[in-house]
Amino acid sequence: MTGGVLRAERAMYWEPPDAHEALAGRSARRGLSWLPVVVIVAAQAYLSARLVHLSPASPDESLYIYAGHQLIHELWHGGGSPYYETYFSGAPDLYPILAAMADDFGGLVAVRLMSLVFTLVAAGLLFATTRRMFGYWPAVTATALFAGLGVTDGVGVLATFDSLSLLLIAAAAYCGVRAAEGRQTAARWPLLIPVVLLAANAVKYASILFDPVVIGLAALQLEREGWRRVAQRLVALSAATAMLLLVSALLAGGAYIEGIMYTTLNRPTGVQPAFAVLKTDGPVELIRESWDYIGAVVTIGVLAVPIAFFSRDERRKTFTLALLVVAGMLVTIEAIHLRTDMSMSKHDDFGAWFTSMAAGYALTRLAQITFRRHVKVLLAVVSTTIAVLCGLCYSDSTLVGDQSTSWSALLPTYAYLRPYLELPSGRDLLGSQLASQIIYVDDPGIRWYQYSDDLYIKYPIAGRGGNASGSISGAACWAVRPGCMYLEGSAGYTAAIRAHWFSLISMLGSDGTSQDAAIVAAVKSTPGYVLLTTSGGAPTWIYAPDYGGTTGAVVPAGGYSHDVRAG
Repeated sequence: MTGGVLRAERAMYWEPPDAHEALAGRSARRGLSWLPVVVIVAAQAYLSARLVHLSPASPDESLYIYAGHQLIHELWHGGGSPYYETYFSGAPDLYPILAAMADDFGGLVAVRLMSLVFTLVAAGLLFATTRRMFGYWPAVTATALFAGLGVTDGVGVLATFDSLSLLLIAAAAYCGVRAAEGRQTAARWPLLIPVVLLAANAVKYASILFDPVVIGLAALQLEREGWRRVAQRLVALSAATAMLLLVSALLAGGAYIEGIMYTTLNRPTGVQPAFAVLKTDGPVELIRESWDYIGAVVTIGVLAVPIAFFSRDERRKTFTLALLVVAGMLVTIEAIHLRTDMSMSKHDDFGAWFTSMAAGYALTRLAQITFRRHVKVLLAVVSTTIAVLCGLCYSDSTLVGDQSTSWSALLPTYAYLRPYLELPSGRDLLGSQLASQIIYVDDPGIRWYQYSDDLYIKYPIAGRGGNASGSISGAACWAVRPGCMYLEGSAGYTAAIRAHWFSLISMLGSDGTSQDAAIVAAVKSTPGYVLLTTSGGAPTWIYAPDYGGTTGAVVPAGGYSHDVRAG
């Protein structure tokens, strides 16, 4: 009798669902089994929600939400294209529009809470995926480890592409595991994998790094049927996914392909996708940084491989566990290749989602193979303690502060500049960070074609038929040549400034790009531009005639008066 109860317990909590579905379905204990998951997800929600008001909108958050509003406006009213697709790291027609809709409903808080919902669902999918592969308690432990990570809490409150893409990657992995159930309906799940991966990759291009992991995970579920079946599924899913991605990119057009190549597939090493060479990081520094985000989870996950290999009845899971561990290292490896830590903190959460499954398996496997109740209790306490300690250690490594510039430091200068931004027919050149935050946080009514940042410009060459919004199609070049309608890069900034195209030029919050030197040189050598202020540690100039002055007192829109010589 006792042995039967123990076998029932083992079937209930340790074996994957296929082995005990009938037993679990009729047991009232099944409802209680969700209680730990609910507690974990509630804790995750608290850890993220406490960060919602921690900082104002970061430059990235501001840009994406503002871009969504502009795209919606252009959809209904026309007026050209902002060409976000040429430099966004995800399709601008997806997440930014969704974020703008949430912003209309409840502001930045609503957008951030939407990200929280995405990560909570991803945590739920982690539990469901792990349970189907390794059992109940490994799934609970994996979910606890993932929920306690600071990068998870940070991604869950940032209004960026990452949370939605993570959710879709998690959904694709879940589809891959469901495809191994051996039922008639299971044949439909593999058909969803390429489609869901396409959606994840479209939302965030960098998520393509985890496509092989999802496909490999789906293929390894057929290991019991032999390696030939594994290879067949691997080839079929890889071919279908690659074909779908290629066709979608071709249908999207050249601008999307340009953005995908520049931000993801063809990024030069040491260069961030912002037309600038920023700091280059060494391998040791990058590994240390990644350790600060997910190091403990990866370390515990590595232990799962030898545990499975030396367990005779679990050896077939070795390859699956090894794949999950490698997934946690992919972002660090790619960062070492690119020699930059850009977005590594956010992308590491994708890898942690997979490696948490291996870590959960490692922490609970010893309890799984013993029937001694006191040993189970001891090992359960040890596993729970480790999971809690990991959560305490990593929960403070949040992303919100890292992603947001010190808006409070910009406020005095911004309050001074605010009236100059209200010139109805004016155009402004704003440092990238200042631009994205001003146009969203305070919303001075600047349309996308009324400002440029120091990252990109598309200046219509006089007399060649182009316009400020770029709605008239024509070639864009980096230097004046026959057939070019628009100028980009340093040549574009220089030509625009010499033509007095901008009413206000501020380097406050600039990205330190190679084009900044050209901007400063052009302003200093162009008559009519005067230094307004150096407040905030960067110069701001105005074209005095646009404000009714020359080099003396200037009266901006709104009736405020400042002395341009006082800066």
